[in-house]
Amino acid sequence: MRKLIYNAQTTLNNRIANQDGVFWEPFPWGETEQAFANQLYAGTDTWVLSRKMFEAIVPWWDTVAQGNIPDDVPALTDADLEFARLFSGIKKIAISRTMSPDDDQEVISGDIVPQLQALKEQPGKDIILAAGPATLHPLLGVPGLIDEMLLVIHPAVIGAGPRLFSDDDLALRLIAATPFPAGAVVLHYEVLR
Repeated sequence: MRKLIYNAQTTLNNRIANQDGVFWEPFPWGETEQAFANQLYAGTDTWVLSRKMFEAIVPWWDTVAQGNIPDDVPALTDADLEFARLFSGIKKIAISRTMSPDDDQEVISGDIVPQLQALKEQPGKDIILAAGPATLHPLLGVPGLIDEMLLVIHPAVIGAGPRLFSDDDLALRLIAATPFPAGAVVLHYEVLR
């Protein structure tokens, strides 16, 4: 059975964005960190994203995969270009009540638990899940649904903004901890049953 791996970036004090809903600055994520992420995504063939993440991430990387440089960056690194190549081969699925599926976009909605379980039972590589707390919290209570968590902890503390975890009880076993020179640490956990 395929693994469902939750992937998120957070501050040291558990915030996933500032009070305006955007990442904090400085955001220490460069070529070394992206190359590390590329290793994870090379082992996957499906990326399930909440609607907000889908709308922010997928068009940006589509632009890169098409050979263009997005307006918000001066240049792309070799690691970015490698991720764009990987991105092109990964099936993207949006979790949304408002988006409509079409030829270029698969959408799941309603009770997503059985749909995620069905994805895990299909043949293929592992599945990445990227979602904010509103989508994540109900999934954490389903035993065996999320197999691993890959959390990027950034060297920042911000006073306001949504928290990744709030009232969740979750037992984890550390698989690996990888620090980066710019200060981020990637913590890879197995979710215990």
